Amino acid sequence: MSESNVVGEKSIVQKSVVLDPIILALLLLSFLAIPRVAWSDRVSFKPPGKLIDVNGRKMHIYCIGNKSPTIILDSGTGGFSLEWKDIQHSLSQYVRVCAYDRAGYGWSDMGPLPRTTKRITHELHTLLQNAGIHGPYIMVGHSFGGFTAQYFARYFNHEIAGIVLIDSSHEEQVYRLPENGKDVVRRSLHQDRSNMVTRSVLHEHFPKEVAAVAQQLMTRWTALLTWREEMANYALSSRELRDVHDRPILEIPIVVLTRGKRVWPNTPYGDAMETVWKELQDELSSLNGNSTHIIAENSGHVIHLDEPELVVDAIHDVLDFVEKELDGQGG
Repeated sequence: MSESNVVGEKSIVQKSVVLDPIILALLLLSFLAIPRVAWSDRVSFKPPGKLIDVNGRKMHIYCIGNKSPTIILDSGTGGFSLEWKDIQHSLSQYVRVCAYDRAGYGWSDMGPLPRTTKRITHELHTLLQNAGIHGPYIMVGHSFGGFTAQYFARYFNHEIAGIVLIDSSHEEQVYRLPENGKDVVRRSLHQDRSNMVTRSVLHEHFPKEVAAVAQQLMTRWTALLTWREEMANYALSSRELRDVHDRPILEIPIVVLTRGKRVWPNTPYGDAMETVWKELQDELSSLNGNSTHIIAENSGHVIHLDEPELVVDAIHDVLDFVEKELDGQGG
């Protein structure tokens, strides 16, 4: 596929084009080639949740509901807490649900570099502890946020009750996707850091009530730089996840949701990308012996906006299993 066919706008919640390392071949080149413009870093909107100190910086977390276990919602690269608004409210009558902003996104301060999964996961754990939000947790990770869920489930395995992976990144995708995709990444990551994305395009199903706030937050320089840094360090994040394989994921319930709609072009290269992506998703559904794989037939990469009811159902499936386990233990 020629570079001119690559999507030229950044959208963390776009209908069919992925906004983070998952679609390595389509994403970076055109995004980083757009000339830089200036953005305001001033956001006048009050955060819905709390700003918690994490290693001298403030991170934003918003929790509703009060029943254990606690659901933790983590976005893909470029995403943040507001995209989970509808799912969060659907679940809050049953359980406590927390959406947070990774350092640099939403209302959270910029975090130290490099922006990698190991650092991100430990920041999340510190955020939860400092906010007084204790486990057990059910981790829900979309795309690159799936790295956080998997790392957390291995490193803090006794604090995890379940996982839901939403078209999640796989630690080997940077090595196993066809070579053209890797070439795009390699060239793009050597571009000057001053080349940034000029605007964001909201997914058509993004919650309308918070769309104006999201648009402003998504174009802060901290968000754009954080997106760039997470992308640039994606291979390092992959290695960090492999480094904790000696810490097993326990036999907790895992639900893997995979997009059903094609996102790559109808070419031999696109066919190869689709094939590898399906293989990687199948492997994620084998993280332990208690995993379920569901295809979201009517969704592109952003399943939680295309078919939020599937995500809610998947979380309920995990909750039902956890509650049965607790009943069996006399909990």
